[in-house]
Amino acid sequence: MESKTICIVAPSLQNGGIERALTTLSAHFVNRGHKVVYIACRSGSHFFDLDSRVIFREPSYRHSTSPIQKLLSYQKTILFIRKQLKEFNPDTILSFGDIINPVSLLANRGLNNPIYISDRISPKQQLGWFKNFMKRITYPSATGIIAQSENAAEYKRQVFGPNINLRVIPNSLRDIAQVDVKEKKKQVIGVGRLSYEKGFDRLIDAFSRIEGHDDWSLVLVGSGPVKDRLEQQAKDSGISKRVIFLGARKDVDQLLAESSIFVIPSRCEGFPNALCEAMASPLPCLSFDSIAASDLIENNKSGIIIKDGDIDGLAKEIEILMDDEKLRAEYAEKAYNIRERLDKDKVGDMFLNFIFEKH
Repeated sequence: MESKTICIVAPSLQNGGIERALTTLSAHFVNRGHKVVYIACRSGSHFFDLDSRVIFREPSYRHSTSPIQKLLSYQKTILFIRKQLKEFNPDTILSFGDIINPVSLLANRGLNNPIYISDRISPKQQLGWFKNFMKRITYPSATGIIAQSENAAEYKRQVFGPNINLRVIPNSLRDIAQVDVKEKKKQVIGVGRLSYEKGFDRLIDAFSRIEGHDDWSLVLVGSGPVKDRLEQQAKDSGISKRVIFLGARKDVDQLLAESSIFVIPSRCEGFPNALCEAMASPLPCLSFDSIAASDLIENNKSGIIIKDGDIDGLAKEIEILMDDEKLRAEYAEKAYNIRERLDKDKVGDMFLNFIFEKH
């Protein structure tokens, strides 16, 4: 493929799933010989490092929290993106995020550059009327739409029609450290923000229903607004001594390697990166079917998928794995294949093939 110019439109370079995905993609694109411009819609601190070959642009103004200033910032952002698009005249544009995509599409009006967009949230996540309105009036003008899972793709077909140019492309897997541990700990682990949608209250509930396994602990890695409520729940359930809240940690790979079982109890999830990382550790993993787990877990082969909200079912499956070390090892061995499926170069090429194919 001959060298192309790709403009990537992102919320920022701050710590976030979208930013992680786009900085990884931008590095892959320049490695494939393309010119990449990373347009951040917000200025501020930079958590991720861009490849030195990537051109970086961010606005000089700051966003405000007041309603009137928000509208003005919205307009400023459209004009800022449009200025960059005029300057670089890209062969294609790649925009991520339910807030950013309408802005990118409006900025591209009249310029007619091919533009590909991707939401990074769960179809179940509730948006305000303004976001839904903007998506409905702008998304049909996109050249193509990228979904992270089959579930998200089906939802988009229902909303925008069956004939939209749509491709399912998962997130790539970050580099997972190979950690050697002499012996696994008898612990179930969950990783993620301690918020309602992540569903850790459901995991604590399930763990409290398992009897006769007092030598097992539940480890939760992450911080968030419902931490106090979860700690109180563990106390009320009589298992506070066996539920360990570690807060946000940088040694997640080590913690995963030391654990025996991983559970992702989310109510909704755009793409379950934590699940992918646990599978790559590798660990036997359990998930409710409320997220894109079926795209990743082969049920009863590389992990277990439970009907959403079935707390007794989750407790039962955790207990089965607690009692069967051989089964844990079998699931973990098959889960390890996620490393090949979500290899960052393979996923990066999936994006390039889609955004530059002839429609």
